[in-house]
Amino acid sequence: MTFVRHVKLWASWSCCAFGESSPNLEPLRHPPTAAVSQTRACIPDKILMRESHSTFWSYATDVQIVAQHIWHSLIPYPEYRIPVTRYTIHNVFFPLIPLLMMGYLVRRPNTHIHRIALMPIAIWATLRASFGYVWVDEFYSPYNFGQGLFGLASVGKAIEYACVKEGRLKVGESTVGQADLPAVDAVTAKKPSVASTLGVNKTLSPVDARVIRSPSGVTLQYLPLSNGGLSPTGELRTAVRSPSGVTLAFRDTTRPATPTSKKAAGKTISKTVRTSHPLRGLADALEVIGSVRGIGWEFGKGLYIAPETRPLDRRGFLLSYLQFFILSFLTLDFIESMLKVLPGFSDGYRGSIFFVQALPSFLSRNPTLSPFVKEYPTEILLVLRYLVSTGITFAIGFGVIAGFNMVYSLLTVFCVGVLGHNPESWAFPLFDHPWRATSLADFWGRRWHQTLRQTFFIFGGYPLQYILSAITGIFTSNEKTKKNIGRMGLVLGTFTASGLFHGFAIYPMGKGGISSTGIIYFASQGVFVLVERGWSYITGKKVGGVLGRLWAYSIVIIGLEPCSMYCFARFKWRTQLIPSQLTSGHQEALPLDSSSHLS
Repeated sequence: MTFVRHVKLWASWSCCAFGESSPNLEPLRHPPTAAVSQTRACIPDKILMRESHSTFWSYATDVQIVAQHIWHSLIPYPEYRIPVTRYTIHNVFFPLIPLLMMGYLVRRPNTHIHRIALMPIAIWATLRASFGYVWVDEFYSPYNFGQGLFGLASVGKAIEYACVKEGRLKVGESTVGQADLPAVDAVTAKKPSVASTLGVNKTLSPVDARVIRSPSGVTLQYLPLSNGGLSPTGELRTAVRSPSGVTLAFRDTTRPATPTSKKAAGKTISKTVRTSHPLRGLADALEVIGSVRGIGWEFGKGLYIAPETRPLDRRGFLLSYLQFFILSFLTLDFIESMLKVLPGFSDGYRGSIFFVQALPSFLSRNPTLSPFVKEYPTEILLVLRYLVSTGITFAIGFGVIAGFNMVYSLLTVFCVGVLGHNPESWAFPLFDHPWRATSLADFWGRRWHQTLRQTFFIFGGYPLQYILSAITGIFTSNEKTKKNIGRMGLVLGTFTASGLFHGFAIYPMGKGGISSTGIIYFASQGVFVLVERGWSYITGKKVGGVLGRLWAYSIVIIGLEPCSMYCFARFKWRTQLIPSQLTSGHQEALPLDSSSHLS
């Protein structure tokens, strides 16, 4: 059993490597019980006692014990987690190093074996940092949830980068590293961003695409280019045509380059020379890791992108997104403040969205409603309870949308205003009015954000698609049947992975444990999406219109209510999504008595 001893030593070293034995740390909670300590202390003795046995079950038990020991060295029990302090906070960011290395390698040819070797290290470091450290102060409880989300998403990235043999390709590439143009700039066909051209080709003259635009970004006129349809290097230029097909001008899409000149037949011919920069590798890694939706990448083909309605000139774009950031910030602050002072709902762990237990007195005093209240008290109470819970669920949903938009708009303002990115490189809104969805597929596939789409494909969609396609191939050779069954597996696997992702990400919060309600909810959404497809296949009619919207609302909201109740009970209502130093909403909220109830 030498292997068992080595594994246990490695697991113990992994705990020490992350600072569990640091003298600067204080115990997080009460010390472990004697039973737990005794169980842990006797694990080596149990293994040693079984060394003399050679039966299959004894070895299986040893493997189980070692697996549990390794698992809890990565994801410890809540009482063994390490508090995040100024002495340990660097360990929370340690997983970024192997993740950046994998991001760098996935954009370099012939690095598949290196990425496979680096994947276990990246997964180990990510799980250890995300689930082994905890923000003790309940004010920062959402940060624990954020650590869990980021950790699982990073594990998905590590698995993805290790599995793609040829690396991550941009649209139009046949080999990695072939295109210097950033992916989003390739989509918009504009001059690349200032901060995204480190170490790429440069020219003495700017890109010669002369387009005159109005302050709001509307194209007014195309100016003709010299040499007509040929660039200075002899390459064909892209023709700009009117709606009727008339050529108006030619667009020069020549990449910036550092030219070297040589004379041939009395002509000066420009030759592109690749330059280098110490930060170019870091820029490549950040670009591929930050491309969560896959815009401009091969893996993002088929992604729906919401149309941008804001002006695309730099000043108008920045002002528009700055206003959007302020609006999203105030919306999130208002929703959080109102929920915290709502009687019955904000009562710590005892709070519930179904807090209405008695009819308000004003209903009995109303001369019009009092006869109905006296005749149907139970039914009216039930209707009122679910109306209130549905309203709270809608508020939570709008709060989630506001939070995502707040972060995205702030990042947009920073990258466009400070780093010099092109506005069109950020003209990809996260949401497309989810409340306008006319079907469940429309809600999840187009209206809701797609930032974790690829992660869910990696965790569940692609594996289940492959498994079901392979099983179907045993019984039939019909490629269409295998493809259809595989698509069903893709849908079910993707939504199940989404449920597991959200269910396990909540583990770092509070006393540990996963959210089974979240797992069931998201997995069931995949089943209902397939029901929609089955309806369309049988009837020949697509789900849509008013009835489709009611269907989508009912499926999303009814299942979301118990998820919201469980999740926000774990948050503890003293927590703050927005620090009190940055908001006045908590002080300006209505002074409702949290001990009162609707009665």
